[in-house]
Amino acid sequence: MSVSPEQERALGAVRQWLLKPRQQVFRLFGYAGTGKTTLARYLAEQVDGSVQFAAFTGKAAQVLRTKGAPNARTIHSLIYRPRGEEEQEDEATGKMTMAPTFAINRQSPISKAALVIIDECSMVDEALGRDLLSFGTPVLVLGDPGQLPPIGGGGFFTEAEPDFLLEEIHRQAADNPIIRIARDVREGRDIAFGDYGAVKVIARAQVTSDLVLEADQVLVGTNRSRKRYNGRLRELKGFAGPLPQAGDKMVCLRNDPAKDLLNGSLWKVMTAARETVKPGINLLLSPEEEDFRSGVAKIKLLKKRGLSFTEKIGFYK
Repeated sequence: MSVSPEQERALGAVRQWLLKPRQQVFRLFGYAGTGKTTLARYLAEQVDGSVQFAAFTGKAAQVLRTKGAPNARTIHSLIYRPRGEEEQEDEATGKMTMAPTFAINRQSPISKAALVIIDECSMVDEALGRDLLSFGTPVLVLGDPGQLPPIGGGGFFTEAEPDFLLEEIHRQAADNPIIRIARDVREGRDIAFGDYGAVKVIARAQVTSDLVLEADQVLVGTNRSRKRYNGRLRELKGFAGPLPQAGDKMVCLRNDPAKDLLNGSLWKVMTAARETVKPGINLLLSPEEEDFRSGVAKIKLLKKRGLSFTEKIGFYK
């Protein structure tokens, strides 16, 4: 592997920490395109002992696996085990429901690992971070100081200054217009209107319905805007009623590793059929992401008290 002088200094700093760790955590931060994950994978190959990769979300763990970390998984699945269920109040409805509870799994692979590498560490809150550190295993956390913090907390590992900050964006990444514009915004430069290849910067008055409909994904700033945009986009596409229909896009909200269903993954409804005996709707979904394994998901959505929930999730090649 060819590394830049800055990356070589970063590797040297991490190696020195592993030889004589003065603290349990090493913070390797860097902006998008600086090669954090590539360096971490390269370092893992040189460690004497097992190295465990993890991330906060299932989608982030999947990305790690595509980048050469086959054992990557969510932090929750790595350090916790199911303990049972207990009655909890649903914040949305105020109703009491049974919810799963978890306990720390002291037989986790972390307990015997030489190193744990955590990607997207800004998502980790204090409770999760302290449980992770309770195993006593050295932890290398990867973070992006230019990334927005998560809503509702996080930042257990990002409250302190990085032990090493990667700042050099490499040529392949620098040619990416999204990374280039993000860097300009971060460094306070004005972004002129224009066409930047995969990115177009236009005035708000130039945003049309056709332009929005052509987009793969629409990002908005608030939950209220999300609901308004989703309703309007479904209306423009000819979807009537609140239930999913063929052509609708859906997002998975819960990990199910056994079925390769990842929190945050996007799906497109292929078919939708209403139940005739029991209330609900059967859906056949196909994955939106190209890097997702070939297959479709078969799910059943039930309606109860105005809320949707999923029952009987299956995955088929």
